[in-house]
Amino acid sequence: EICGYSISHFMRWFKQVTGSSFTSYLNERRLVAAAKALKENDETILSIANKVGFDNLSNFNRQFKKRYGISPKTYRNSNNP
Repeated sequence: EICGYSISHFMRWFKQVTGSSFTSYLNERRLVAAAKALKENDETILSIANKVGFDNLSNFNRQFKKRYGISPKTYRNSNNP
């Protein structure tokens, strides 16, 4: 509504301009924010997942592992920056 496009038109336009689907882009941004939060504070993983926009913890864990190759808990406990 904000940009005056239908959802389907916006999705096509976004992919054409960025080369990535809007959902993939949004999930990537959320996962990067979650990874940063996991390293910077000791909030629960559930709280971090919710704050970055994931409503389902198992989906967050699955997406995080797909992106980083390890679980959020393992990531938090690792020495990776």
